[in-house]
Amino acid sequence: MKDQVAIITGGASGLGAAISENFAAAGAKVIVAGRNMDKTDTFAAGLRGKGQRAEARQVDVSKRQSCQDLVRGVIETHGELHIIVSNAGVTHYTPFLETTEEDWNIVLGADLCGVFFMAQAAAPQMRRQKYGKIINISSGLGTSCTPHATAGSPGGSCAYASAKAGVLQLTKTLARELGPDGINVNCIAPGTFVTPMTSSTRSPEVVKEHIAARLKMNVLGRLGRPEELADVAAFLCSDGASYINGFTIQLDGGRTDRM
Repeated sequence: MKDQVAIITGGASGLGAAISENFAAAGAKVIVAGRNMDKTDTFAAGLRGKGQRAEARQVDVSKRQSCQDLVRGVIETHGELHIIVSNAGVTHYTPFLETTEEDWNIVLGADLCGVFFMAQAAAPQMRRQKYGKIINISSGLGTSCTPHATAGSPGGSCAYASAKAGVLQLTKTLARELGPDGINVNCIAPGTFVTPMTSSTRSPEVVKEHIAARLKMNVLGRLGRPEELADVAAFLCSDGASYINGFTIQLDGGRTDRM
């Protein structure tokens, strides 16, 4: 990954931070992209303090123009773009009948539209290069329909699960369309990893309940570690994965509701 230019959306927190750290340590020029510039700047500065190459850029992935501006600025600065990891996302768990139009639009805007907008912004440059790696982050909830008791209803994840399922199919269609240009488009569907987003819409008591329930749902009987996901993302961007395209890796410890 040495000298490759990589954009990581949501790259200063949780799984995105682990990916940014991994890629920077591997020699990439990491563009840490996020909405909160104070946090993004601080995180990127921390990577630079380790002698790694990182810069912070602002983006709202739910806005097409913002994604276009981000990619355009990166190409103007670096002249090329090799990797994008669409990791930015939000959760807003509410029972199905209580889910508002605003709830639905916020979640799909970030978690599905954002993946589409980032790929659409990056693809022209990658086509010119005849090379590119696009990694989309989905979720175990995109492939299974686990009762979401922590949202007060089995349908409490309707917006999030719908968006993440859409990411899986979007990955396949992008791989089919962009593959002939030397662009690999793949997806990671993580199971349960504890990150700041885990508690963003849950109380500490509900988080504890959520973790206990999820620990019973995979055959390894443990939570995922962010660095494990970052290693998979790095593999998908490596030459060793050059013949993998349109594929989703289920990184969930063997969830029993999917097996």
